[in-house]
Amino acid sequence: MKKINLILLMLFAFSISAQSVVEATYLDIPASDINRFAELHKQITDMAQGEERTHEQQWVYRHWYGSGASVVIYDVYPSAEAAVKDDFFGALGKNVNKLSEDDQKKMRDVFDEWWSHFDGHWDELRNFDGENNYAAKENVDWDIPFVWVLGAYNTKGQNPTEMVNAFMDWTIKPGVSEGNILGGGATTHYKGSGYEAEFFSAYSDINEFSKSISEAGSDNSDARTKFWSLVDGGHEDQIYIHVGHMIDGKFNLAGKDN
Repeated sequence: MKKINLILLMLFAFSISAQSVVEATYLDIPASDINRFAELHKQITDMAQGEERTHEQQWVYRHWYGSGASVVIYDVYPSAEAAVKDDFFGALGKNVNKLSEDDQKKMRDVFDEWWSHFDGHWDELRNFDGENNYAAKENVDWDIPFVWVLGAYNTKGQNPTEMVNAFMDWTIKPGVSEGNILGGGATTHYKGSGYEAEFFSAYSDINEFSKSISEAGSDNSDARTKFWSLVDGGHEDQIYIHVGHMIDGKFNLAGKDN
C-alpha cells in the first residue's frame, strides 16, 4: 500500500519520540463498490498478519459528506522506524503459501480484485501524540458505524502546536467531558501531501453530530478565538462513517452482526 520514499523516511525516523505515526492511505472507489471492498479488505487484512507486521492498529472509514477520498485507511505505528519495517506483502505471501493450491488460487483472485481498488491512491504520514492530543469517554463501544468528522487546517504559527492546543481546549475536551463527542483529537503533518493539522471527532450517529454543531465552542470562547487567529487560508471538512478496525489481530467490520 505504500508509495513512500523509504530512504528519506529512515533518515527522519528517529526525529519522533513518544509519539505514534499514522499512515493514511486514500482510495478513490465508486460508492457502489465500497461494501465489496470492505469484504475483500477483511479477507486480505486477516491473511496479512504475522511477525512481519509492525502496526498497532488499523481503522477504515468510508466517505459520507465533503470532497475527500471515498475510503481512508489509517495504519497506526509506534514509530516511523516501525512504519518502515512493516512488511505487509511478506506476511501475506507467507500465509498464502500455507494454503492448499485451490485456496491459494482463490486468495490470489481476492487479492487482485482488492488491489485493483488502489489504482490512483495517495498517502501521507502524520504524527499522533495520543497522550496530549487525544481524549475519549470511558468504555466506548467502537464496534458501531460511528460518524467520523475530520477538519484539516494550516497554521500561521511556526508549528501547529498552539493551534492543536487551542482546538483541544475549545472543542475536543469539553465535547468529550460534557458533550456528545465519543472521542477526538489531532494529528500533525509528517511526510507527504497534507494539511499541517487535522482534527477528528467521533459521534455515535449523524444526529448526535448535528446536535454538537450548535454547541461547539460554547464553553471556551478564548480558545475558540485563539484557534481561528492561527488558521492560515482555507480549510477542509469531511464526514466519514466507520467501516471497521483491527481487534486482536483480525479486521472487524463495524456492527454487532459483522
